[in-house]
Amino acid sequence: MKNVQNSILGLCLVAMSTMFGQTEPQVNFATATPSTTVSKVTYEYLLADHVYLRENPSIKGKAVALLPIGTKMVIEEKSEREDTLDGIKSNWYRVSIGNDSGWVWGGLIAQKTFGSEASHNVKFAYGFESATVNEAGEIEQKHQLRAFKNGVQIDKIVFNGHQSKALGMKNIGNKGLFNVEDIIALDIPATEGNENKGKMYIFWNNGKFTNVASLIDHCDTSYSKTESFVFPSDMEGVKSRLVLETFITDFKTIAKNETAKEDKKLIISEYKWNGYKLVKVEDTPESTEDLVASEHLNPINF
Repeated sequence: MKNVQNSILGLCLVAMSTMFGQTEPQVNFATATPSTTVSKVTYEYLLADHVYLRENPSIKGKAVALLPIGTKMVIEEKSEREDTLDGIKSNWYRVSIGNDSGWVWGGLIAQKTFGSEASHNVKFAYGFESATVNEAGEIEQKHQLRAFKNGVQIDKIVFNGHQSKALGMKNIGNKGLFNVEDIIALDIPATEGNENKGKMYIFWNNGKFTNVASLIDHCDTSYSKTESFVFPSDMEGVKSRLVLETFITDFKTIAKNETAKEDKKLIISEYKWNGYKLVKVEDTPESTEDLVASEHLNPINF
């Protein structure tokens, strides 16, 4: 069995955290110093397309150039002024692009960039899209992922966020699946702390993004669930199949101040990716395995 969680209590404590205290998303970048050597220069890249390079750190500053997505730049200076656009707060940055220099608002600069495993000239850029306050007074973030090739945008996907910080992500290749070029695995952070509560999977295929699945852990005082994918190239993988393992624990307190019993099950289901969406494999019905129940000396309390 794969990815069986060893610490149910820790998972529950994270999952039961409150959502209060969130702040608006803020984008910051480090600047180069006069002593920075060429070998240590950090390059940043434009997240947005058709961005004006401006003479001054203001949206009213005179435009001196129009820049395409993925433009490579060195950040040299940060403005004292911060602007909030579409709910995203950031300073302006004076950047150098070859022999040109000017100011770009930080929210238009990618927070993460990486390449396609299938095609060396296809690149991906990630950043915040927007942030709004809902009726409950909570900040709802949207994130964006763009694909581009030779300075031309190919596709863009927008998805909901969970915290006012950049998401961890990795291109894990196609993991042995047919009809998919790249799989981008994103961390779904818990509402508080540094823990993650699941994974989001975005597939890249034939010039299009598809938000395939969000596997989110759940836990309360009576029930917990964790899910994970087993890909064809994994040790326990199945050819051409995406296997979903769902690990469920029911907490059953026998009596107050007595023992608590855990009933554990592993549910396995299989899917195929047809190039556009996941399709459940009907000729392989779900299998359920009852795992060994465990008993605790004391009831589970949260």
